[in-house]
Amino acid sequence: MIGWVVKDWKHNRFRLICETFGSLCFLIALGLMSWYGDDVSIKNVLTIQVIGGTLHAINAYLRKSLNLLLLNVIVNLMCISGLIKMSI
Repeated sequence: MIGWVVKDWKHNRFRLICETFGSLCFLIALGLMSWYGDDVSIKNVLTIQVIGGTLHAINAYLRKSLNLLLLNVIVNLMCISGLIKMSI
């Protein structure tokens, strides 16, 4: 697995950075929900999810992974619709 990271760092640095920060966004959102429980700000969680989903969608596009791309587009649409509904 380390070989994959080294190879990506040498040849696909932007993709690796998108993937890493996208994953960190999802972990941060999960950490917020775990730490604050029912008191978590859903607006913050959804915003972080949109950022992470966008970074993962870029990564999926660069990897030519249709399933991962569609998954993250759906995640983003759900989060954006939730943010819109909260602001109305």
